[in-house]
Amino acid sequence: MALNSNEAVDDNEGDAFPWEKVGKRSSAGLAKANKVAGIKVSTIMSFTEVAVCSKLEVVMARVSEAIVFDKVGVTMGYIKDLHCLSTTTQDIALGSIENVHIHSQEELVKMALEKLDMIPPQPSPSAPFEPIHVNAYQVAEGMKQ
Repeated sequence: MALNSNEAVDDNEGDAFPWEKVGKRSSAGLAKANKVAGIKVSTIMSFTEVAVCSKLEVVMARVSEAIVFDKVGVTMGYIKDLHCLSTTTQDIALGSIENVHIHSQEELVKMALEKLDMIPPQPSPSAPFEPIHVNAYQVAEGMKQ
């Protein structure tokens, strides 16, 4: 049961994930991929470490960790860890998903950003202003030499 390739890939207005920073479609075919990200990701006869997407299609392939917001289709494939929302649809035909982890949208977005190294740098907490006490008499005496 593959995902319909004619489905629109722009229907993610409700997601807090910055989809405009990844491609609309991404795929790994007959290869080994470390990270694959896009609104729609297809893995066909391949091995993928991490997939981050709205819609994931796994066909005769293996995915170690998948972070999916909308829909997962597995046909004769395998996903070790699926991180998703409670509303994410799972369509499995002759395949399997070993572990399913349900997250809130905020947690899933944060996890996806971390996996893709897209977390913006956090401003360092500035130390509160502390006055420096200087004994002006000692400074002046030291300068007379």
